[in-house]
Amino acid sequence: MAVFTLVIYAFFKDYKRNSLDGMAKATHTDYQKFQYFFSDSKWDIQAIKRTRLEIIQKQRTTAPTKDGLLAIDDTGCPKPFAKKTEGAKWQYCGPLKRKEVCNVGVGAAFVSDSKHFPIDIIPYLPAREFPRGKNNPRFKDKIQIALELFDACSKTMDFSGAVFDSWYATTRFLTHIHKEGKIFYSEIKSNRNIFMRHPVKKTMCLVKPDELVTLIKKHYWDKIKYVKFKTTDGSEVSHKTYSFEAKLKDCVVPIKFVVILGKWNKDDDYKYHILITNNLRASAKMVITNYLLRWGIEHCFKELKDTFYFDHYQVRHINKIERYWNLCLVAWTLTYWIKQSLSSCKRGCLSCENP
Repeated sequence: MAVFTLVIYAFFKDYKRNSLDGMAKATHTDYQKFQYFFSDSKWDIQAIKRTRLEIIQKQRTTAPTKDGLLAIDDTGCPKPFAKKTEGAKWQYCGPLKRKEVCNVGVGAAFVSDSKHFPIDIIPYLPAREFPRGKNNPRFKDKIQIALELFDACSKTMDFSGAVFDSWYATTRFLTHIHKEGKIFYSEIKSNRNIFMRHPVKKTMCLVKPDELVTLIKKHYWDKIKYVKFKTTDGSEVSHKTYSFEAKLKDCVVPIKFVVILGKWNKDDDYKYHILITNNLRASAKMVITNYLLRWGIEHCFKELKDTFYFDHYQVRHINKIERYWNLCLVAWTLTYWIKQSLSSCKRGCLSCENP
């Protein structure tokens, strides 16, 4: 317990490059104790996760609210010079927006208008790490990890739905969420086919997103509506939108599509976006607003890396990496708990008759 406390305390120190040696020196602790704590000591990582979430859920100002969503995404920790680090392979690295030798973790976070916090993160091991690759029963792709995170969070936390980017909007994931009676908000890639009624052919057929946008502008221009919403930077914008109900190819889930005709901002690489939800009663504004909440998990990843050296580990085995990541989550949670508690205290003092 003493070393655990020192490790968490060490995450609040400043380093040019974090390491176990640096953390030991910052806390005036023997390096061997730190090394043993990460490598060989017997502590239950699942118990740490449960306790951390219990701390969050017990306080009103930190607990999840019913209007919030479960955000799913992955993040990469670049390790360009790693040769023996388990899981560090040449693969897509989200923060760099390109392929790099990196470790990848699939994470879940609670996101809402008022708060966001990380729930869990599971290391992803590429198929090359296993004998027989994808045929190895121990291999889990990112979608499988996302499914397990969704199921686990559904049992322990109250949220109205899930939000994730286009990469996770697979038939497998969408169908599972729908069967569990939850709402999803996502976006589809430009190569997904939409099964809908064609305005020219007058029959049901598959339509690609590029063709859909052309058809909307030519045949449904009178049904285009402007929607005002706030972007992630807080500014208010107005976009042309067109909404309709249809299905995706090879997916039985009834879906409401919201086509945004235009870029999110001047830095956006895409000229349109097609958002999807199984909440058929949702307005276009509601779909857009909820989808933009997914950036809350990106903020979690950034805060973990910028403040608590989430990607600065110098351990090689995946179980040690997972231990390190979870200790980062503990440090983040303590900061979040203190910050929210102080905010609540200040509001209480301001409303008190005798502050």
